[in-house]
This record gives sequence, structure tokens and C-alpha cells, in this order.
Amino acid sequence: MLKYLLLSFICGCIAVFSYAPFHIWPLAFISFAGLLWLIANKTKKQAMLLGLTWGIGYFISGVHWVYISIKQYGELPTPIAMVILGFLILYLSLYPMLFAFLLRIADRLVPQFSFKQLALAAPILWQCTEFLRGYILTGFAWLQLGYSQLDSPLRAYFPLVGIDGVNLLTCFLSGLAIYILYAIKQHQPKKHVLGAIIALLTILIAPISFKDKNWTYVDHRRIANFSLIQGNIPQTLRWSSEQLNNTLETYYQLTQQNFGKDKIIIWSEASITDFETNQQPFLYYLDNQARANDSEIAVGIIDYRFNEPDNRNKGNIYNSLIVLGEKEPYQYPTIHRYQKHHLVPFGEFTPFESLLEPITELLNIPMSSMKAGDEKQPQLTMKGFKFTTAICYEVILSDLIWQNFKPDTDFLLTVSNDAWFGDSIGPKQHLQMAQARALEFGRPLIRSTNNGITAIINQQGKIIKQIPAFTTGVLTDSLSPTTGLTPYAKWGSKPYLLFIILMSFPIFIKKRW
Repeated sequence: MLKYLLLSFICGCIAVFSYAPFHIWPLAFISFAGLLWLIANKTKKQAMLLGLTWGIGYFISGVHWVYISIKQYGELPTPIAMVILGFLILYLSLYPMLFAFLLRIADRLVPQFSFKQLALAAPILWQCTEFLRGYILTGFAWLQLGYSQLDSPLRAYFPLVGIDGVNLLTCFLSGLAIYILYAIKQHQPKKHVLGAIIALLTILIAPISFKDKNWTYVDHRRIANFSLIQGNIPQTLRWSSEQLNNTLETYYQLTQQNFGKDKIIIWSEASITDFETNQQPFLYYLDNQARANDSEIAVGIIDYRFNEPDNRNKGNIYNSLIVLGEKEPYQYPTIHRYQKHHLVPFGEFTPFESLLEPITELLNIPMSSMKAGDEKQPQLTMKGFKFTTAICYEVILSDLIWQNFKPDTDFLLTVSNDAWFGDSIGPKQHLQMAQARALEFGRPLIRSTNNGITAIINQQGKIIKQIPAFTTGVLTDSLSPTTGLTPYAKWGSKPYLLFIILMSFPIFIKKRW
């Protein structure tokens, strides 16, 4: 059993190389197919151990960069930081373990190494456990298998069925490959093997016929002029009160150099590391300067709303993006703003606060008691262009973007601060997931960050311009919006859910295959 556990761990580890910045997409199939091969005929206990071990390998290699924020910015001793990271990885690994357990208790419906088990039950059960991983405690849906396929033939499916559909296809093809190998090894009827091979090749080759299809069209009559400000303020200094004036000066000087007619200027998430109410003079000045130069500015800031006017100790804190330079002068609290809805546990809020608050205090993370904005919010409008907006982690949540996306959306907009994760693979993975959103919705995506990677992504999910990480600078470009809707933009997850239902029916047919 020990050799199987080691092999399972290795299979989990290699998956990280299928994502950014490595992009070796076939490894995702090898990783998941390896897991299926190992657990398909094991006992429930053995399968659970193998699933847990695979998950530990997968998440150690994939999200080890969380250690940087725990150790360096949480200022914790190395042993404590390692323990906290270990608990996170162990928790995330429970979901592959649950998947393995569920697959093995389904023996009566799906025989070992059968088509039903590997190509039907396994993808469905994997998606169920991935849903739980992205939902419980608000979830951590990082590194879904489908993101590894942005450079593979499967990328053509993103505008059709979104990330969940591509996840399902990735698992289905992995299961199909194992079924074919096992069937050949066991000398099963050739028609079964041939049918499975044809199905696998069809799904992989079919995108060739529509990989260059334009689901949306560029409106060349309209051009937006962007300047994305990357202030590159070190995370160790960002929240220091002594640094605040330097931060404002850095962002203002970069902005002043880029004022101009019909200019849309985007600052990063929480670029102003102070409460909006405390920065009224600066915001009024910036608003007047933007209007005088015919520009509009989206500014990341922290909004503290008092619940009781007479008690300044009670209120709600929101991670906000506000627009300055509009026709009507800025006046707090403006309605034209976006407030982050999906907050990150322990980073922005504490789940089960009465029980787990000591962990937040130990991590010493600033602004870790925020409130969520509404799930559905109006688009931001700048210079006549409409933006569907997401802040930081939210850009990986396709369904949240879909709920706020409108047919007249011109661009997707996301602002972030990935300085928490240093010079690691984390920010590169984050950028890759943003690329998937542009591809799904057929809209250019504008991404402004504090220290990188600031980028402009076209409607095909390709990066057309970017600023390197840890560089102070401005990314300027002129870009036309797109019109029209991709199938995913129209229907969201409905086709994906339909596929899940259709795949479920054969499982309950008694015939063995």
C-alpha cells in the first residue's frame, strides 16, 4: 500500500505543472487519471487514504505560496506558520478523499473499472466535491482542473459551457483514457474499446472546427483609452500609517502624468489604504483634477459605514471601488461604486467569529472584519463604457460574474492586490483564471493590480499587454469593446447542469458497461 500512497502523492504533485506559469496541460489528465487508476478497485479505506494523499500532493504543490502571507505578513514564527499551512492543505485534501470514498461506495451501481465508474460516476462525483470545496465557509475554489486547459484544445469549450463544463470534460476524458487502457489490458470486446477511443478523439478534435469562431464582435466604432496604475507598494508597508502619504503621492503622480481626453484610469484594489471618510479632501481634489482633464478614475478604497451616527465604534467595512471625475462632483457616499461581495475567510472576514477570532488575531491581518456587498450590483460606467466588476478573488468565480454580467457590458474589470503572495506562482495562477473569464464571456478584461500582474486581456482570453510584477508603472492602451453573447454568457451553467443530469441516467441502468 505504501507504494500506492507514494504514487498517489506524486500524481497530485505533478498537476501544478499544468497551470500557469508552466502550462504543461497534459499533466492534468495524467494526474487525475492516475488517481482514478489507483482508487478504482481499492477498499473504501484504501481509496480514502489514496484520495487524501493525492490531495496533499496537489495542494502542497499548488497553494504552498499561502505560506508567504502567513509567515512574512502575518509575522508568525516559522513552526506556527507551517502548522497553519498544514491545516489548510489537510482541510482542502478532505475533498479528494471524500470523492474517493463516494466513488467506492457506489460499487453496486458502477462496477470497478467500468465505463460507468470511470467516465460517468467519477466526473459527476468530482464536480460535487469541487462544488463543496468552493461553497463551504464561502469556499476556496482555487485550481479547478479546467483552468489547466486554457492552452489545450479544450479551451474552445470555455465560451460554451464555462469553467465547470471544462472541469467535467477534463475528468470525463481522464476516466475515458483509464477505461480504454484497462479494457485493452483485460482484452475486452474491441467494439467497446473502439467506441471509447472514438468518443475521446471526437471531444479533443471537435474544437478544431470552432476554435476560431467569433462568438462576439469588436465594435471598432468605439475606443476606450486606458491607463492602469501599478503603484508597487510593498505589502510590508501598505497598511502603515507612515506610508499612507507616500502611497497617495505615488498613485497621484502616476495618474497626473496620464490625464487626458476621454481617459479611463484604473487604480488597484485598496490602493488607498484608509477609510474613505478619512480621505475626503484628497478624493475631492482627485475628483476635480480628473474632471478638469476629461478623465475618470476607478479607485480602490476601504469604506467604513457607521451603523449608528453617534457611535463611531460600530459600523460595516466594505472593500470598494469608486469612480471619480464624473459629471456630478464626488459626494460621499456615492451610489456609483462596487462593493466586494465574496470575501476571503480569515483574510477579509472570520467565519464562526466567536469561535475562530483568535486565529485572525494571531495572523494579524488588517481589515479582516469586512462585510459583503450585494451579490448583484449595477455595472460601473466610465466614459460611456459599462464594466462588469470583480475585486481580487472574485474573478475566479464564474457564476458571480455571470450574475452581474449584462448584454450591454463592454468590458470586464478586475482590481487586485497579489502582494500577499510575493514572487510566487500564486499571482500567475490568478491571472490565468482571469483569462478564463474573458474567454467565457467574450469580453476584453482589464486587470489593475498593486504590484502585478497588471494586464489587458482580449476577448479570446489572450494577454495583449502587461506590466511585469514588482514594477512601478502605467499600462496604457486603446481598446474597442465587444458586442454579442457567447453561449455561456447567455445560459450560464444550464447546459453544464443538463450534461450532469444526462450523464446520471445511465448509471442507474442495470446493464454492466
